[in-house]
Amino acid sequence: MIRFEPRSNPGPILVYGVPVFAAVFAILLAAIPLALAGAPIMDAYGLMITGAFGSVFSTSEMLTRATPLILTGLAAAIAFRAKLWNIGAEGQLYMGAMAAVVVGTGVIDGPSWVMIR
Repeated sequence: MIRFEPRSNPGPILVYGVPVFAAVFAILLAAIPLALAGAPIMDAYGLMITGAFGSVFSTSEMLTRATPLILTGLAAAIAFRAKLWNIGAEGQLYMGAMAAVVVGTGVIDGPSWVMIR
């Protein structure tokens, strides 16, 4: 059986270099489909940054859309730390969203004291 053990004293290259390398490598990999599509790569990256952080509205919209995904990832991380295997987090997110829409639009009608809880 494979057993993972944390390193006792990881060097600064592992602590800082690996995450920076991963981010740069991800940006380079994302440039491949942009180049194949014939898009100007630097302009496309500039538009992505402007679209996410260009104004107060765009930043708040980005955070509004990212929050459920961040919370779903945190929920899965907590389950994994507890050594539980949860592969249904995305489905649970979608089912919760659909239940909120059904209750919020009034498709399910019930007494107010039940619907508030």
